[in-house]
Amino acid sequence: MPASIPQPLAVLTLASLLGPPAIAVQGNQPDLIPQAEPDTAPLAKPQEEDYPGTELPMNLNPTPDQARAPIGLLRSPGMPRIYWGQTTRFTSAFNPAFGIAVDGSFNWADNGSDEDGFAFDLGVAELTGQGAISPNWWGNFALETDSEEVELTEAALFYSGLADRTSIRAGRFFLDFGKQMQIHVHDLSTPQRPAVLREYLGTEVPGTGFQFDHWAPIGETTAFRFSTAVFGDQESHGHGFLFDDHDESHGPEVEPFVDDRRDFSELIFTARATAMTDVGEESMLQLGASLRAVPDFGFEGGTNDTGDTLSTDGLNQSVYGLDLTYGWNSDDGTRSWTFGGEYLYADGDLNAEVVGDGTPGASLDLLSGSAQGWFAFAEHAWDQQNSVGLMVSSLEKLEEALPRETESTLYWSHYPTEFMRVRVAGIHFDREGAEDGQALMLQLTGYIGAHGHPYNW
Repeated sequence: MPASIPQPLAVLTLASLLGPPAIAVQGNQPDLIPQAEPDTAPLAKPQEEDYPGTELPMNLNPTPDQARAPIGLLRSPGMPRIYWGQTTRFTSAFNPAFGIAVDGSFNWADNGSDEDGFAFDLGVAELTGQGAISPNWWGNFALETDSEEVELTEAALFYSGLADRTSIRAGRFFLDFGKQMQIHVHDLSTPQRPAVLREYLGTEVPGTGFQFDHWAPIGETTAFRFSTAVFGDQESHGHGFLFDDHDESHGPEVEPFVDDRRDFSELIFTARATAMTDVGEESMLQLGASLRAVPDFGFEGGTNDTGDTLSTDGLNQSVYGLDLTYGWNSDDGTRSWTFGGEYLYADGDLNAEVVGDGTPGASLDLLSGSAQGWFAFAEHAWDQQNSVGLMVSSLEKLEEALPRETESTLYWSHYPTEFMRVRVAGIHFDREGAEDGQALMLQLTGYIGAHGHPYNW
């Protein structure tokens, strides 16, 4: 074949649960990189599918062609399954990997409220698309609806031509914090986002901004990645949780807000640094640290006697996180154990409560100081179709006196095919000074076409 004809770009991904510690390909890349010179190491064979048990040898010293792969495609222990269907994301064909995901449940909940009982819930119906724009540019979008509202949760452009193992993204995308916050709820191995993440950050936190990512090998068995981002806004939204996180006894709900235009130093800043390494022939360990700083925001909610909304501004808040994840896989890639946990510390202006709603003296009572919480999980897959797990999350609730809240979830997930998941889960909710809650869930998730998001490790 003449050297002028483009060759496929082999994507570096890090397989954890699906086989021995390795770099596994999640999908094809654009046919845009010229063939390597004869003395260059050969490219790894592209892998069209991302099924359990498929992997490539560990390669932390990629060829120049491989090093141009978008780092948003790397994988590590505890990441969700990605299915690209019968199309590829980066081809010259018209179809830019469109996909639909539908997630719903039949559930029962009892937490002492008027909404106790059985319900059918459409968690989310999602439309996604990803495709190439030029040799170094590609883009993606995600539209979600829960049958009540439609929201654009992702719409971003990615550039990978700046340097090897480096990419930038601009547009609307999820917060890169810890192992979980960049993952959509319906892609999680658990039926709900851990309670501490919902409380301190939000169920899902898309924002509009700019992010820089870079990763590099350290020695033969370790990879290091860091990201920094600046956002103009971040709006928490979500689905997939059975308990109302807002206690009506504390008055009307209060929401954070930011001004449309601010000084650069007052924009939202996030950062993450993480490293993972082989520990033995079939195990991988990952450690990470994350930060979100919101230097200028306000709270609003409730009204005074004239109907005007109460608000306060000029506030600041920072959330810090540490995460640790360990993954083990059998030599044939069919069985695995994953253990992980994350610790969060929130500091600054944490929340606000409406006092005297609708009266002449109505006001917002600000909660300032610090709070902390954590979650931990263990999950075991005994074959490619079945896994069982336990997750516990405990935190100081962002309310007066910081009452302790603990949520425990036991779940079993079954994959009849690579495009469908059936899950059974039981959830127990324990809160200091309030009534306990419990729930049972039968969840069904299906994927049509190509399903995936630019998750990072």
